Amino acid sequence: MKSSYHCLFTRSFRGPIAALVLASALAAHAFGATPDPCKLVTVDEIEQIVGPLHEAPSTTDPESGENTCNYWFGDGSSGVSVSLEENRDLSDWKMRSGGESPVELPEFGDGAFLNPDYHGMAEVYVQKGSLTLWVMMNTGPEAVETVKAITRKALPRL
Repeated sequence: MKSSYHCLFTRSFRGPIAALVLASALAAHAFGATPDPCKLVTVDEIEQIVGPLHEAPSTTDPESGENTCNYWFGDGSSGVSVSLEENRDLSDWKMRSGGESPVELPEFGDGAFLNPDYHGMAEVYVQKGSLTLWVMMNTGPEAVETVKAITRKALPRL
């Protein structure tokens, strides 16, 4: 089974940002278990949004400290990641990962924001209770609407 951060970052970009994301995921593990992100959006729902999947969704090993579900589509070089973390304030995420001009998303709750293109990724960050939902994919023509659509499906299930 593939590690989500390893697969996503080796397919899209490498370097300090990958290390930052991995460190964030490992820190989240210290706070306790979070729900399975693959149960927040079904395969059918993902396929309605992005088209046929290249392979079955892959999850991270809970022992790794990552809590991510990856959905690979097309030829397998693009995908969407749905991640959860506990006890992480959105203002902290915005400070670390807000990009040059984060877009506020009040329809998803207080502090929710979108990075339309941060290091080649479109990302949505949303807080519900003690959980932070993070949906991201490679930047492209439909990326912003795709991550928002997936967030709309996942958020009510937290």
